Order: sequence, then C-alpha cells, then structure tokens
Amino acid sequence: MRTITSSIQFASLAGLMLLSACSSGPKGVRIVNGGTSAFTDKVSAPIRNLSAAEIGQSIIGKNFQYTRKDGSGFVTYNGDGTLTFTDDQKGQGTGTWQVSGEQFCETHGAGAAQECGVFKNTGDAYFAANSRLVEMKI
Repeated sequence: MRTITSSIQFASLAGLMLLSACSSGPKGVRIVNGGTSAFTDKVSAPIRNLSAAEIGQSIIGKNFQYTRKDGSGFVTYNGDGTLTFTDDQKGQGTGTWQVSGEQFCETHGAGAAQECGVFKNTGDAYFAANSRLVEMKI
C-alpha cells in the first residue's frame, strides 16, 4: 500500500514540475518559417483617407488585384485618368477614374455608373469607392 501511495505522490509531483516548466516559457502559439518568425516586421498603419496627391502617387501606373461586390480581377490606373481591367467573370474592359477633393470616383466599363467615395489606406490594402485594392508587386 505504501508503494502505491509513494508512486501516486511521485507521479503528481512530476506532473506539477512539468506544468511549472511550461508556464515559464513563451506564451501562446508561435509560427515559425525556417527558424524565423513567419510574420513580417511590417507595423500596421492607422486607417486614413488619402489626399488627391497621395491617391495619384499610390495608384498611377501600378497593378492591383481588386475585389468588389459585383466582381474581382485586376486593374491598372493610368496617369491620364483611364483604367484598364480584367474581371474574373466579365473579361477585359476600360474605365475612368478621377479625384475631386477627397472623393475618388471610377467607372468600370462602358455605360457603367460612376461610383465615388473616399480613398483609404489600411496599411496593406486600399479602399477606393467600392473596391478593395491590393497592389501586385513583382
């Protein structure tokens, strides 16, 4: 009987020691990639509306993947106020874009209604009127 009690006490003590060892290390789940953190060193930026000059600098001549309530695809904004897009469902097309004050306006395709709204930067994406834009970097 004494041997059983001693074995139980030893097992309990060993379990407590293991738990205490776990509680002194890093907390939470860590994701690693080849021995380093899988997360970038990017610091999140506060969401803010861009000025007209900042909008032009952010989009002219760049390629973006867009997501909208009526589709998704790729778009390039040109310096002359035109845009070209390839929609996943509708195919290729052209449109226009312009900035007036703090309003960004764009059309996607011939006869499409102009959509306007603020142009926001969230640090990793832009929100332009009704589109979410992620820059495609090669």
